[in-house]
Amino acid sequence: MTDAPAPPPLTLAQAWEERDTDPARARQSARAHLNTPAHAQASVLLGYLDWRAGQLPQATEDISAAIGTLRLGEPSVWLGRGLNILAALQSTVNRADRAVELYEEQVSLARHINDAELTATALHDLAVELRRSDPQRARAHITEALGTFRGLNYTFGVAIAHANLAEFDLDEGDLPSAYRHVQQALGYPHLDQHPHLEASLLTTLLLVHPPGTSDAERRRAQRRLRQLHDDSRNPELRATVALALAAHTDNQTASTLLSDALRDLTPLGDHVLLPDLHEQLSGLRDQLGDPAAALHHLRETLAYTRRTHAAERRQNFQTFEILARIQSLQDQAREERQRNTELQAHLQELRALNARIRELGRTDHLTRLANREHLFTEGQHLAQTATDHTPLSAALIDIDHFKVVNDTWGHQTGDLVLQRVARMILDVARPGDIAARYGGEEFVLLRPAPAGDLSASCHDLQQLIRLHPWSSVAPGMHVTLSIGVAQTTTPDFDRLLGDADRRLYRVKRDGRNSILDHD
Repeated sequence: MTDAPAPPPLTLAQAWEERDTDPARARQSARAHLNTPAHAQASVLLGYLDWRAGQLPQATEDISAAIGTLRLGEPSVWLGRGLNILAALQSTVNRADRAVELYEEQVSLARHINDAELTATALHDLAVELRRSDPQRARAHITEALGTFRGLNYTFGVAIAHANLAEFDLDEGDLPSAYRHVQQALGYPHLDQHPHLEASLLTTLLLVHPPGTSDAERRRAQRRLRQLHDDSRNPELRATVALALAAHTDNQTASTLLSDALRDLTPLGDHVLLPDLHEQLSGLRDQLGDPAAALHHLRETLAYTRRTHAAERRQNFQTFEILARIQSLQDQAREERQRNTELQAHLQELRALNARIRELGRTDHLTRLANREHLFTEGQHLAQTATDHTPLSAALIDIDHFKVVNDTWGHQTGDLVLQRVARMILDVARPGDIAARYGGEEFVLLRPAPAGDLSASCHDLQQLIRLHPWSSVAPGMHVTLSIGVAQTTTPDFDRLLGDADRRLYRVKRDGRNSILDHD
């Protein structure tokens, strides 16, 4: 008896429709379209499936490459889908400003091509991103999206919209309305195929459980959450569920759940759930009589905040002042560890300082890239881990004859050129890279990888620069880049930048508009 032949691959349009109900077949079909004229569209679908499977670095790499290709063609629904997925990935790693830009680009594109479902999806996801920063605008977007989803009979979109409207109501303290939205979302017939959504809904249900309803409903929700946790191999889902269960169990069990989640999630890098896990563990360790561990988790939360939040120069100076105060408090805490009452007071002050640091950022105001201070702080940190097997590479990027741009078309146009170049640098950057404005018209892209790998991305960047319609910025404008690439296997970050600068100088001396790499 022979095995039945595998079913033929679906078209990409069919595979996209099956991406949630039959992800294995959708993945098989997408792979069948790689290395064909539909390679970029297939990469968008694979990026979506990897994202849903928790494979965030691979998803980001696939989607970024696909978007770079799709932007060179006519506006399409596949470009809109790619923008949506990349925005969600940016949000996951706490780059909210970049996520909002991508969602807004998706909304504009979807309206341009007159795609109702894509428009509603973009409005919905933009609303979720704006939930805390602009709740009134966010509710208007998501309400419009819900009406469109209903009109299209798109039941999954309706469920998602109800789930997020429940969160909005929870923010405003309207628990009965939040409960009604949760119940409507829980009625989605294919909820078992969306464990992240189900976990979110059950978590919200436990928060809004109104008086007079059966306690059995709460117990069922807790049992189902535990089942989702135990059955899943997705570290992001397990961490989300662990945070929900920790609020409804004893301190020791909660501490174990959160510690396991932290261990599983840490290899993914600076994930958005890490500070929540550390902060919850800090409180639990404090209640369990282990102030040193509580202090450790608060320090980890602060370290995460320093790496991920945006700042301008003035804000960075404020951040450094606060960190100095924190270091002083930590020194005092170590000296007075046996005096538990005073240690608790220091912990409270650390929490207040941590909340203050979250308000500070790390980005250059004009380009939204990392600024010079953050570049040197994180670059020196990365250089400490550089070895022969894991080098650190740097690309020093200079806009050729930028003074001519300012002198010919004005500084406002020059600022626009800087912003567009910065955006294209982000398009070729990968998870774990640091893209920064070094000063004036110079940028730096750092990558924990060999120089040849970074040089290949720089060639992609120059291709984007060449194909960009600069004449739409100003008639007759032509922009080119000179790039020097270097690598180090030692902790000397300043020397790495110096090597890249010398290579950049040679490119400029030899005629500009080129790349000189490590070799």
